[in-house]
Amino acid sequence: TILSARIKSTFVMAVALIALMAVASGVAAKPAESQAGGSVVAEAQSWLGTPYVWGGASRAGVDCSGFTQQVYAQFGVHLPHSSQAQTGYGAPVWNAGPGDLVFGDFGWGWASHVGIATGDGWQINAPYPGTVVRYDPIYPQYTVYATSIF
Repeated sequence: TILSARIKSTFVMAVALIALMAVASGVAAKPAESQAGGSVVAEAQSWLGTPYVWGGASRAGVDCSGFTQQVYAQFGVHLPHSSQAQTGYGAPVWNAGPGDLVFGDFGWGWASHVGIATGDGWQINAPYPGTVVRYDPIYPQYTVYATSIF
């Protein structure tokens, strides 16, 4: 019904807003999460400088979801090669800690980008064609979701 669709839409927007506020707040992660997340961040750092290649998923070139897919594969986690599909993996978190996936919407109306949070308001990501895997701020105005895989 129309009412249940509105309630669902309002709930989804509220959860997204709460997640956005938590990402921006910088609350510390639990020690066990930090240890696993630190290992993920270290692996992500080893990809710095890898060229952005649309559809890429190797050291020769990656796109955003190919990058996160390859990093997490090193830890036995098999993610799909799609930022939107990756939103279904892990547990939603209020605050993105080291190693968490951070999803952004840059005007498409869905999670069109994914990066790996470093835990200090920054992420490592493959942003767009013509760039390389690099550090970028987690932009609260574009961040719509964050999940913790570990």
